[in-house]
Amino acid sequence: MSLNEDSEITLEQERIVLEVEPAEAESAESAEPESTEPESAEPESAPRRRTRVSRPPRGEPQEQQERAPRHGPRRRLILLSVALCCALILLAPAGRLVDDPAGLWLMFGAPVCIYFGTARRVVSTVDGAALLALGFALLHDILVLLLLDELLPMLGRDRPLELMPITLALSFAAIAVGALAPESEPLGLSLGWWRGRGYGPVALIGLVVVLTAVAGAIRLNNGFGSGVSMAAAALIVLSLLFLLFRRRYSSGAIELGIYCAAAAILLLTSMRGWLITGHDIQTEYAYFTDVFDSGRWRAGSTSNAYYACLSVTMLPVALAHLTAISDVNIFKIVEPLLFATTPVLLYRSVRNVATHMIAVLSAIFFIIFPTFSTDMTYMTRQEIAFVLTGCAVLLVTERRRGLRARRIAFAALMVGVVLSHYSTAYIVIMVCTFAVLADLVLRLWSWLRERNRRSRGSGTRVRRASRLEDDAGRGFVPWWLVIVAAAMAFLWAGPVTHTAGQVQATVSSALSQLEGGSTSGFFAPQQTDAQLLAGYKQTVVKATAADRAKSVYWPLQVVNAYQTPLIGTQYQPLTAAGRSLQSDGVNVTSANVLVRSLDDRSYELLIVLGLIGVWFAGRRLFAATRDQALLALGAGGMLVVLTIVPQLSVDYGILRAFEEGMFFTAPFLAAGLVWVCGLFRRFAQPAAAVGVALIAATMTGVVPQLTGGYLGILSMANEGLYYDIHYPTGAELTGAQWLDSYTAAQKAATGTEPVVEVDYFTYDTMQTVFTGPTLADILPQWLRPGAYVFVGATMIRTGQVSNRLNGQTITYTYPVRLLDTQYNKIYASVGAEVYGPEMNN
Repeated sequence: MSLNEDSEITLEQERIVLEVEPAEAESAESAEPESTEPESAEPESAPRRRTRVSRPPRGEPQEQQERAPRHGPRRRLILLSVALCCALILLAPAGRLVDDPAGLWLMFGAPVCIYFGTARRVVSTVDGAALLALGFALLHDILVLLLLDELLPMLGRDRPLELMPITLALSFAAIAVGALAPESEPLGLSLGWWRGRGYGPVALIGLVVVLTAVAGAIRLNNGFGSGVSMAAAALIVLSLLFLLFRRRYSSGAIELGIYCAAAAILLLTSMRGWLITGHDIQTEYAYFTDVFDSGRWRAGSTSNAYYACLSVTMLPVALAHLTAISDVNIFKIVEPLLFATTPVLLYRSVRNVATHMIAVLSAIFFIIFPTFSTDMTYMTRQEIAFVLTGCAVLLVTERRRGLRARRIAFAALMVGVVLSHYSTAYIVIMVCTFAVLADLVLRLWSWLRERNRRSRGSGTRVRRASRLEDDAGRGFVPWWLVIVAAAMAFLWAGPVTHTAGQVQATVSSALSQLEGGSTSGFFAPQQTDAQLLAGYKQTVVKATAADRAKSVYWPLQVVNAYQTPLIGTQYQPLTAAGRSLQSDGVNVTSANVLVRSLDDRSYELLIVLGLIGVWFAGRRLFAATRDQALLALGAGGMLVVLTIVPQLSVDYGILRAFEEGMFFTAPFLAAGLVWVCGLFRRFAQPAAAVGVALIAATMTGVVPQLTGGYLGILSMANEGLYYDIHYPTGAELTGAQWLDSYTAAQKAATGTEPVVEVDYFTYDTMQTVFTGPTLADILPQWLRPGAYVFVGATMIRTGQVSNRLNGQTITYTYPVRLLDTQYNKIYASVGAEVYGPEMNN
């Protein structure tokens, strides 16, 4: 029996009469062509045979018969390993060979094994249970660390998040849960079960892809070219297309291939730079550092919502204590490798109800969407929340387990999502709300039609078979479950952490936009960069008027004499291939922009076509459940709201919301492509592969990097906007550390610490270094005579500065002459400069 076949044959522990589809029972030694039916669905027209096994004693509940032994030798071995790891971490000499395996096993390995038996009672597939157990393990770790942080100070220990308390708490919790949680039946895997099922070729290809991606990132970090990174991106796409044509491979092998491709494309970006690199991850790292240094997370101590994300303030802290993995690599490697399971979860959830082709295509579309690799690696809090969301979506398509158990598991996972990331929870709640409303509208419409038909005396009409699979008319996500999830989010953001200010500000701005009281957004003309910068300058002048009169800031007649001309969108210079195309009359930049726009529109069009195709083609396309269709409509409603009210997309990100919505829309996106390619009949599968390859060629950045004339991509180039504003350098770090020590020494000598001014994005990358008062802007209207101005590598190299205004990044040429005239340069290196107030004042 192979790892993925446990769901396709009669489970011995159920001990009841089951009807088994012969075509679904595959032999581990033979590889038959894949059935066109989903793995958990049974074809209606296929012949059936009855397999009779002994019935349980009459009157004994079925649940009792399905309960596996709780204290078998495997469980005892796992609990002993937990105790051993606890002893090694606390007593053995510190070292990577001991700490890393012991810490990772204690945090992830042992909880996954312990919760696997529980997961088997919620989902029917073995691989699905293993993935769901990972979600339970993450939730387990978060809750244990939260309880430790809250309870231990009551006993007099002020630093609960340290090595010994964390180790003991996780160990005792694992042993306690392991003693009570049900244990699954042995899987019955034969020796060499992986042979002949595709694991060998997939593992080899996956290893090559991951190593190539890592090598590409390291070469770019060392200043070499982007050839290896581009080759890695191409190999990632080819490996995914390879899986598309391997129907005979087991689901476990396919999932291994998807995981390796996802991990490779994530590491291609996350491993860029030797320091913490990216946007949101800088703030996350700052709060992680605060909690790690203080040894405690204090609820409500700050109003910043990042601090309330336990996926940032607790999970990495525990990993840093339990293992020898550096804190930088926890954020750059460990977290992305956990996040790489999300497309695997999506594949498994779709495979429950759809064919191999649609399931693999769903995962491919999820992976190649640019947000997956270019943005998600910079948001640790959302990476963990996405894993938990993927586990929750897995429960939606499960049809062999009880509805009540799945709803309980869904609610538990939503607790983890709420604790991990606020906006991910809000998006899921919005999707579920719109799904419930869509369900209500459809049921009301059906009731009105039936009532109208009966009022005309048409008699009772025989209902035709539904195009969607329905769970006895009961939706998986009822209204009360949405209210429970919303209540949890409200309580966590409000009374518990006091971080609801951002939500309130967002809602207030959104209402203002809807009422026409905003000068930007869907209901007002889009502001240009010039308008944004001019408005920002006016705001700064008003805000500083009182202090400027006291000579805290430079006089306006001084700073207004220096202009800040805007720089438009900057594209990479054309490569040799790009220049050749340009000479042939092709506007390469316009072509790249057009093709990328068409790719974005193709996603939206294919989703619509998929919903239409499922409605008309029904189960011939794939056996979508009613809940799947409703949640896809809910995701569409969520995206419409975010588009109409731009303040929501500014605060929560329309592209990230679209990526999250793909948990629900991806199967319909894949179905849309399959339905269209069905016009090619026997060449439908190659046509789908060509379509995916064309979309992936531009979305992954390979073609734009080959031609130039487009926005630089951090994973493939040491240039471009992302590189300029999010890539920290060692020279900047050294200069920032010198300036922080210098100002600290001044404070010790004079009792007053001067203000440091630094541009917005350089401060973002160096915020953990500056410990004194800092102003994250060097716009001339913000400059102070007595401040120190820190200049980063990008401004030194290009003479340009970028800022973030109303959700838009604007870039302008900085008047360096102002600094040279009014300040004294007291520090200079290749990538950092410091101007001080010592002279010319």
